[in-house]
This record gives sequence, structure tokens and C-alpha cells, in this order.
Amino acid sequence: MTPVISVLMPVYNPALRFLEEVIESVRAQSYAPWELCVADDRSTDERVRPFLEEKGKRDSRIKLVFREANGGIAACSNSALALAGGDWGALLDQDDLLAENALSEVAREITAHPDAGLIYSDEDFVDASGERINPFFKPDWNPELFLGQNYLNHLGVYRLELLREIGGFRAGFEGSQDYDLALRTCARLRPEQIRHIPRILYHWRMVTGSLADQPDAKPEARHAARRALNSYLREQDIAAEAVACQENAESHRVIYELPKPPPEVAILRLPAGAAEANRAARATEADVLIFLSDEIEADDPAWSDEMLCLVVRPEIGAVGARLWSASGTLEDGALILGLGGVATPAFYGIPRGHPGYFNRAWLTQNFSAVSAACLAVRKDVFLELNGFDERNLPEHFYDVDFCLRLRERGLQVVWTPYANLTWRGAGLRPEAQTSSEAVWMKQRWGEQLERDPFYNPNLSRDLPGFRFEPCSR
Repeated sequence: MTPVISVLMPVYNPALRFLEEVIESVRAQSYAPWELCVADDRSTDERVRPFLEEKGKRDSRIKLVFREANGGIAACSNSALALAGGDWGALLDQDDLLAENALSEVAREITAHPDAGLIYSDEDFVDASGERINPFFKPDWNPELFLGQNYLNHLGVYRLELLREIGGFRAGFEGSQDYDLALRTCARLRPEQIRHIPRILYHWRMVTGSLADQPDAKPEARHAARRALNSYLREQDIAAEAVACQENAESHRVIYELPKPPPEVAILRLPAGAAEANRAARATEADVLIFLSDEIEADDPAWSDEMLCLVVRPEIGAVGARLWSASGTLEDGALILGLGGVATPAFYGIPRGHPGYFNRAWLTQNFSAVSAACLAVRKDVFLELNGFDERNLPEHFYDVDFCLRLRERGLQVVWTPYANLTWRGAGLRPEAQTSSEAVWMKQRWGEQLERDPFYNPNLSRDLPGFRFEPCSR
């Protein structure tokens, strides 16, 4: 069955030039079964209503409602939602643009994954001269990253039945009403129902004073986002609090409470190698293991508590830290599959204070693997997986293999930038990429190494990574 996509667009005193362009970007879609649902929040610009009415006369797929009173963007968005008669709702701002193939790509994803509940795409920005710049190539569903930034927005497309079940947009979160909506939607979906299209389908216009132009232009938006995030944590009965990211106030950090009494922790300071790590793990009676390279200096007194409050969560299998070189550049921690070979550290070589790719070096997030130079895991989980594979991977990649086996069991691997340590070792080991262990890894995990879900396929697999390289999809 061909899905009908309702494009939901609230408007208030829009610049008519931009409004013309956004409407025409919908009308130019290569996919025909759409409707544009426009709700005007009682614009004071008297030109807006006749402009919209003329557009509605020219195209019957454009539905209009003119609110009797100004109610704010959440209420106006709900008025647009009330117009929708389709199966899916795509969110569109009044001055942005859809790529010509946006809805056809969405429809293709719906057809391929009929159980989906939310679909999102990559995006870029449109500057004042009309040039497209700064493409944002996103990971697949990354639940921990989503708690740090609303990366799902633009283009976000929701199953309308689900939007109505959760009550649509909520008042009180204006400025981040879309984040609140996405949080409540994702809470009802399984991970496989949140689909990512690795194509730029949305162009976010950098209007003066907008968040696209100045991320700190609307401080009320970030406060609303944290209210939404804390509301989500309470509703999910998660003992945690969302606060500002210490390196970027526009992003968020979720601080989880430690269980009482806290579990017993064994910090196992060891040289590299799977066999010795396995022996040390079996010898301890502790509940939580933290494997720590004997070349690491722990200059952050809170690093172990940060890792502990994450690894005790039942959905998490392993936690990694942010490891700096003595010269102050990022050396190791999170690992990207297929980057420079089997796997290589994410954000390698960036200096302290650098945000990484779209602030990702500042935010807790999921990765496919983390380095055993500093890796936390519950002991029962470690033993259930028979520890590291010392027979096939005695020196290299035993951490990557272990993390991939965790993910096979449905457990998450998390990297936190709030556990910072200094490492005298080397995150880049070129000899590892040509070792017999690398050959074994490619035989065992070949398909996964070709497509890391937490690294966009449009980004280069050559070092240092996070550079644009179009995928073949």
C-alpha cells in the first residue's frame, strides 16, 4: 500500500520569500502521495493569509487552518496535525527546504520497513546566499547520543497513529517541542523501528537569529530541551538528571545515580593482552571489572564513578573512557569499525576542548566498540561471554571482538567523555591492521566491519575519519 505523507508546517509571520520556497519544495517532490498541512498561528502580517489561501487554491493537496488566537508553536503544530489525513507526518519549518527526493526516499524506507515508527535523515544548512553548506551525516539510532542532542530532527517523519496516541505536541516545551515529541515517541518504539536514511533530505535555513545561524540564539530552547529530557527520565523511571554539557551549554549530559549500596569494583591494572586480562577477571570476586592499562594515569578523580553509574545499567554491556596523550590530544577510547582497517579510535588526534564532528567528542554516546585500555563491564556479563578471545586474538582487537559479541546479545556499548585519563600508550597501531588477528576479525565480523551503524556511510573510512565521502547507496 502506498503511504500518504502529511507534511506538517506551523507558520507565524514568515518571510514570504522563504515561505514561497518551502511550499514549492514540497510541491516539487518526486513522490506524489503527499499533503501539506499548514497551520497559521494568527500571524500579525496581513499578507500571510491571502498568500496561503492563493497557494491552497492552486493545489488541492495544500490544507490550511487559520487559528483564531496565537497559541505558540506547540499548539500551532497540533493544529497542523489535526489537518493530517495521511499515514505519516513529516515535520517542516516555515523557512526550510525539502530535497526533491525527500518523500520518495521516506516512502521507500517505509515500504522496506513497514513496522517502522520514526524515520530520520541527514541534513545540511542553507546560508544567506542560498548556498548549501555544513552537511550533517548522522549515525543510525544512537540512544545515548540522542540524550545529549536532538540529532533526529530534520528530516523527522513519524507514524501519525503513534503521534496521536502520545497526544501530539505538548505545551510548556516551546523551542524544543520537537525534541519532547521525539523523546516520547522513541520511548514507545523498539530500536529497529527507528530508521535512518543516510541521505541529505532536509536543508535547514540559517535565518538571522535562528538556531541554524546561531546555536545559542535562543537560550530558552535549551532550557526547554532539558525540561523535556528530565520529564522523559521521570516518566521512564530512570534515576538520573539532565544538566548542561560542561563543554557546550547547548548540549546535555545525563548524570545517573549510583545504586545503593554500590557494587564492588575491581580496577585491574594490566599490560595489554587478552590472556592476562582473563586471568585477572576470573581471580576477583568484584561485581564490576574495570580493565585499565598499566600505562594510564588517572588524573580525574571522578572517572571510575562515571563509568560505574553507566555500566550498572542492565541494558549496557561495556563502557569506555576518553583517553588523552601526554601532549593533550585524544589518543583512544571509542572505536569506529572499518576506519583505517579493522577499527581505529574515533576523534583521534583532536586537542582538548575540540568538539569533534558536530559536538560528538563532547557527548556520551553508543559506539560499536571501546578500547580495552580502559573498559568497564559487569563480571557476570564478562564471564557469560567467556571473556576475551585469547586464542584467536591474543594481542589485538580482542576488545573489538568482545564488544561485538556484547552487541549480538542485545547489550549496548557506551563511551563517555566524562571519564578522562592520560595514556602513555598508542591508540594507532598500524601493525595491528595487517596482523593475523586482523585477518581473523575480517573473517569473523566482515559484514559488521563494512558498515558501522554509529558512523555514517557518507563519511570516509580513511584516517582520521569524519570526512565527506559519498556512499554508493
